[in-house]
Amino acid sequence: MLASAATSAWSTYLHWLPCRGSMLLGSVIQGDDSVGGKFSDLCSRRMDGDQGPWESELNVIAMVLLGVAWLALVLGLRWQLRTKAVAAVLGLATLALRDGSIPIMLLLNSELAAVVALIAILAWQPEVRGRRVLRLVVVLWGATAFGAIHTIIEYVVMINFSDADWDAPPGTGYLTVATITISAILTVIMTLRTPKRAADAEPEVDPRTGSLTLA
Repeated sequence: MLASAATSAWSTYLHWLPCRGSMLLGSVIQGDDSVGGKFSDLCSRRMDGDQGPWESELNVIAMVLLGVAWLALVLGLRWQLRTKAVAAVLGLATLALRDGSIPIMLLLNSELAAVVALIAILAWQPEVRGRRVLRLVVVLWGATAFGAIHTIIEYVVMINFSDADWDAPPGTGYLTVATITISAILTVIMTLRTPKRAADAEPEVDPRTGSLTLA
């Protein structure tokens, strides 16, 4: 997921490079009623939909990395085979997002697959409770960052942030990068903290008597 975030960040940076120096024109930070004449021609073409920030080859790699990250997680856990099969659909749906010809409604398959996967995991894996559920939700939040719902939310946020609201305001795409990055970091933190607490709660076996003792 961190590799996906880094790849997507570089892709987004390259996409908006022609707007360097004018990224905040018309925004709530640097308002300007005449923003239309302040951008370079190439920057204007970027905003007018000249290959959106999610359509570059680097972002295709970022999407694939997210799908692979989820599949690696699912296959590495000791879940029932049916749980893995259902959960793996999310990874396959994320990989399918790389095809730019997929209709917008079908892009919802990523978020829908995440909901189905979460329901199946909670139903078939009773050990996934408490903090583990929260960690799972965090992972799903990041793994579906390129889905339609995330994309729509980002677009709404960006057009309210900037009056330069052509097809894509400058900076569109960075919220997706932030979503993946935050999700990955939180997942690492929660994963590193959970085993220690679990170990502290488990009884130890006395090698001399074979009996259980509390740590």
